[in-house]
Formats: sequence, C-alpha cells, structure tokens
Amino acid sequence: MKTLVIWLTLLLTMAATGLALGIQPSPAAVSEDGGHGWKLYANARFGFSLRFPNDWHLGVPLPDGAGVTLHPSIQHSLVTVSGHMNVISGSNQDGRQTLNEFASAHRRIMAELYGKRAIPLNWRQDQERSLGGFPGRQLAFTYKDDKQGEIIEHHLFSLGRNEGRGIRIKVPLVSEHQLMPIIERMLTTYQAGRDQNAVGPLKLQPEQPTVAPRQ
Repeated sequence: MKTLVIWLTLLLTMAATGLALGIQPSPAAVSEDGGHGWKLYANARFGFSLRFPNDWHLGVPLPDGAGVTLHPSIQHSLVTVSGHMNVISGSNQDGRQTLNEFASAHRRIMAELYGKRAIPLNWRQDQERSLGGFPGRQLAFTYKDDKQGEIIEHHLFSLGRNEGRGIRIKVPLVSEHQLMPIIERMLTTYQAGRDQNAVGPLKLQPEQPTVAPRQ
C-alpha cells in the first residue's frame, strides 16, 4: 500500500505544480506525425505510447521514467500518462493486487489526499473500459477549487500481474465537453507496449538533457 501512496502522491504533485526541474524528454520520446499534425509520445520504461495534438505542450517527466504530463490548449487542464509496478499484496494468483483492489485503493487514497486539503470529492459511477487492449477502469470525480472553480478529474487505468498503465485527466467542468472528445481520439492511438505481465526495469539509466522538441 505504501508504494501506491507514493506513486499517487508523486503523480498528483508533479502534475499539479509542473515543477521546472530542467529535465527534457529524449529525442526518441516525441516525434512528429506529419500527416495529421499530432505528435507521438513513447515511454521507454513501460513501453506504452500515444499521440497527442500538436498544439499541446509537453511538460515535466515524472520520476523514474514513469511518464509525463501533457498540457492541453484548454486553460487549467492537464493530462498525465504513466506506468507503474503492481507490487502490492493482493488476492490474485500471484499474490498481487487485482484491478478491483487497485480501484478501491485508488478511490480511498484520492479521498484521503484531497481530504487533507479539506476538499470533498463527488464521485461519478465507475466505468469498465479497456486501455491499450487490457481490461481497465475509469474513475471520475468533481470538486471545487477556490481559484479555478469546479474541476473534474478522470482516472483511467489498467493493471496486469506485474505492471499497470494510467491516464489522469484534469479539466474545469465547464470545459469537459471540449477535452473529452479529444481524449477519446487519443485513446484510439494508445499502445500499451509489452505485456503487463512482464517484469519491467525499476529504474532507467540517466538520459542526457536535450533541447525540447519544436511545438
């Protein structure tokens, strides 16, 4: 459980603040899709990839090569794509967490993290859906932000025996109808990479900083 708390805390903190750590993606991480004006992000550690609109900005990478935050053209919105290890004890045949257990823990930890800031969450009904061909779950909740008004977050994730993949979408509620159709189109380009039952490396070798790709 401690590992999941650390992962979720890092994901929320890095995505929400956009800390300028001076880390740039490697040249292979993002490439142009000249035919459609969309760029390709490929994650070296977990092997997943997806395309995103050309006018979106690539943000700061998450720790240990787990993923990256993307900044849509819609104000006060962000999309974080990431992978994670399934290393928490659970009830599946390998002693790891099941998707249901991960979803329950995710919901509880979100409530606790926002509860520390005295922000109540209003949950929508969970949805079952796939991510890159793997069975997944989509959780969504709304809350009020003093500066940005009412916000909605969608958390979509899948889970294998050893690895999982996740996408976090944060957007003002009034702009949800603008962003989510784009997200749905992005999901049609999502490739999970290798089998999530494979064992991935815990850490990447450090990469040399490079110039950010041209927007």
